[in-house]
Amino acid sequence: MKNKAIIMIVCILILSGCAKANNSHSEKAADTKPETVDQASTTAISQTEAENYEGYSGLWTESSFSHEEVLSYGGLEFSFQVTDKTNFNGYLFMQQGTTERIAEIDNITGKIINGELNYKYDDDGWGGSGILHITFTRDDAIQIEIQDYKMKDTNLSGYGFSGVYKLERGIQNKETTASQTTEPDIFDIVYKKYYASWTEREMQNAIAERKQYRDQCSFYPEVSNYLENVREVRDISSVVEPLFFTDLKIYQKQDFDQVPPLIIHLAKNEIYARHGYIFKNEDLNNYFKGQIWYEPSITAENFKDSVFNKNEQVNLKLLSSMDTYK
Repeated sequence: MKNKAIIMIVCILILSGCAKANNSHSEKAADTKPETVDQASTTAISQTEAENYEGYSGLWTESSFSHEEVLSYGGLEFSFQVTDKTNFNGYLFMQQGTTERIAEIDNITGKIINGELNYKYDDDGWGGSGILHITFTRDDAIQIEIQDYKMKDTNLSGYGFSGVYKLERGIQNKETTASQTTEPDIFDIVYKKYYASWTEREMQNAIAERKQYRDQCSFYPEVSNYLENVREVRDISSVVEPLFFTDLKIYQKQDFDQVPPLIIHLAKNEIYARHGYIFKNEDLNNYFKGQIWYEPSITAENFKDSVFNKNEQVNLKLLSSMDTYK
């Protein structure tokens, strides 16, 4: 009996030790669970920290144009700053190459979430409204999709933001500004804007078709005389390009010292004509319709001075003060 009792005591002690071992293992397993949760939490935090879009800040354009090239040739630019990783503030600007019509949306603000930002706008400079759906992709590119676009009834030109724009980083290291455009640059820009898109036959046909308007302009002989005898311009450039490049450079008063009042009057109105302004004055209407670069599209009632660039604003002020033609 004594031996049996000893054996039973030993068995009980062994079983008790096993139970403690199991409990110890379970406690250790339980202790590791909070560590697993903490690791998941840490991962989530690191992913949140990775949502940093400050590196996207800067200028974005189509075809990697610089700001100066957008102003010269037309195009779209998207400039913005991102602070505190996701807080967005910027503007969207677009200029049409030939007519130099401008559409823009200022003060675009919001928070970038999962690489996307939606911004509702009420006016793009032409009365258009919609939603900018902006996507910041991981391959260092930006896409802007115009959603729910509504064009204003009075927008006869149909100009405004629409469709999808794919943007690349714009070139920002150019020192030349629109107001500092050099003469060689101007010649290159003028060719691209007024000549490059035409074939010789198309240009000749357009000049012939618009001759009827030049014939109906009472002061056109005076303009022709000035061009031929003062400027010595006797080729097609007189009807293919404007008299002055008031959108590309800032003129000074002395630039017009020997210029007749009629030509100063036309130089002032060229600034409007370049943006499609439709003239009520019959002679001005016929004169500009006789120019093949002119595309009438906006009535006086719907025209906005906001379409003028900085050079045009400065030149318009100067020419208006000098315009004495009646």
